[in-house]
Amino acid sequence: MPHARPLAGGDVPRHDGGVAALRHRAHGHPHAADARRPGAGALRGALGHRERDGRLLPLPSRGGDVGHQPALGAVPGPPPLTAVRASLVATALLALGAVACRDPYPHPRFLGAGSATPHRGGTIRFAFDSDLNTIDPALANDTVAGVPTRLVHEGLVNYAPGTTAVVPALAERWEVSPDGRTYTFHLRPGVVFSDGSAITSDDFRYSWERLLNPRRIPSPGAENYRLIVGFDEFRSGRSPHLAGLETPDPRTVVLHLTDADRTFLYLMAMRFTSVVPRRVVEALGDERFGQRPVGAGPYLMERWEPNTRITLRRNPRFWNASHIYLDRIELDLSVARHLQFMRFLAGELDYAHNYSLSTADYLWLLSNRSWRPYVVRQPGTLIGGFMMNTEMAPFDNVHVRRAVTYALDREGIARARNNRISPAWSLYPPTIPGYRADNPLRQRFDLDAARREMALAGYPNGVPEEVTLWLGEGETGSIYGDLVQADLRRIGIRVRQRPASGSIYYATLGRRRTVQLAFTGWQMDFPDPSNFIEPNFHSRSIQDEQSSNHAFYSNPRLDQLLDRAKVEGDTAARIGLYQQAEDILLRDAPWAYMYTSLNIFVTQPYVRGWAPHPVWSDYLGEAWLDLPTRDWVAARHAHQRSLGSLGALANPFTPMGAR
Repeated sequence: MPHARPLAGGDVPRHDGGVAALRHRAHGHPHAADARRPGAGALRGALGHRERDGRLLPLPSRGGDVGHQPALGAVPGPPPLTAVRASLVATALLALGAVACRDPYPHPRFLGAGSATPHRGGTIRFAFDSDLNTIDPALANDTVAGVPTRLVHEGLVNYAPGTTAVVPALAERWEVSPDGRTYTFHLRPGVVFSDGSAITSDDFRYSWERLLNPRRIPSPGAENYRLIVGFDEFRSGRSPHLAGLETPDPRTVVLHLTDADRTFLYLMAMRFTSVVPRRVVEALGDERFGQRPVGAGPYLMERWEPNTRITLRRNPRFWNASHIYLDRIELDLSVARHLQFMRFLAGELDYAHNYSLSTADYLWLLSNRSWRPYVVRQPGTLIGGFMMNTEMAPFDNVHVRRAVTYALDREGIARARNNRISPAWSLYPPTIPGYRADNPLRQRFDLDAARREMALAGYPNGVPEEVTLWLGEGETGSIYGDLVQADLRRIGIRVRQRPASGSIYYATLGRRRTVQLAFTGWQMDFPDPSNFIEPNFHSRSIQDEQSSNHAFYSNPRLDQLLDRAKVEGDTAARIGLYQQAEDILLRDAPWAYMYTSLNIFVTQPYVRGWAPHPVWSDYLGEAWLDLPTRDWVAARHAHQRSLGSLGALANPFTPMGAR
């Protein structure tokens, strides 16, 4: 599903909400009266201050631009950059050195029991720093909402653990016609929703026609399925049903396409196509169903406290229940990043994802050998950057948009983030077919070219009006806002930052003629260039509300290329069409690309059976807990006693329970 995100440096929206008091865990962990890390907290405060406020210090600027102030009339000169960015790294490293010797959590508090066999029991808890609006699979359109949506709902097919291979889910098998235009799915016998009601082919008809009906659900995923026969007639209201969808018997679903689509099974694995129970949806209404969902996934909704916590319980009726081990998964919401990591170190959270870790936390983990066995790093498939609304001044002028792409110092920004991100110069990440490292049209940092474009736009002395930049709330959003604010001031674009919580951000970003400039990005739904370009830039993705084309960019030539590529049978020719389409975007510049992600995760030692999935973000549905847990210090002392005094000196304690 589309993952449009109010990014803050490869991050989900920042929302600095409060956090509940630490509690006794179901694992048997002792109550942690104080989860604070005074040293690291001081570091984060210092680092945050330098990154937000330190940029205004009168330090030398970057590279060959030292001492140079562009002639931009009354527009102030840009803030200094190079020394500030260097000072951020130096401050972090020096503070880390000072913190390490007195940190109260230099190692995990708990180890697993040492079992090699998965078993049931326990609750996994992790956190996000934003809230969410819905767990309706037809509407959930961001990474945070995607986590519980994936756990509560299920479709015909899914991805195999750890891979992008499409495998059976509620469908036990399927056939594809020789011409690639007809897919026949056969449901497993006896599959039911979490409330025990039977799932039949009619439930899929109801779910998909609900998804594709714009008069009922303004789903951002609907356009993915336009090759189904009768799509336009049904969407326009000229037909009461989707002609290309047949349900010949309760266990068979048949889909007819107008053309072969090489990505169709990927599209069927997206959360949008999950089945929902008609009886429940009609009784509750669409909005309430999104808050009290009933699905067919591995977990069911037990409790949702808005802005605080979602509690999911194992679904005993799940078709593959024998592979689900956890009793519960708890998602704490609106928890500030620094509090997430402090609670993780105190043993109150079991998993910390890429967006739980500040730069200071990241550096600290990498330098700590006790935690290092539980850290996982993964090349990301997220592209982050800035959306420029092509329907709103000054970004309705292509030269202004091009100027912005030239003004961003991507490598400097990456250095300021301790290389937790990689600079991006074009739309497709390096892991996606169609990526070209040597594309001569790729975006680049070139202040002279940026100023020439500003002159061509009619703004040789800068844009007179201030531009509003929308960001996810929180520390990292502020950091990135400041860095880019300074970059754009160099070319005469004055930026006013507008932080917003996730729910407000998403609702506003997809609303026409509302947001001039926004920090956003796209997380891969499936490993194909079509997934990056169609939802974000095809004109069909434009809606007055819930638009996934946030730049409201329209180009008939691009649309034609994308429509051809979608049905092209030759792989090389198909990739070539997507590369041509990318070149159009590089010329028209509706986005200024900035970075691709590097994902970092860390778990407690007793969390087992988990590895990051290339598609499903933060999916721990099949993890298990190695219970009962053991106290780290007691286990270390017992280990040393078993070796004897000389053995203990010769054999430093090795963490047990590492993957």
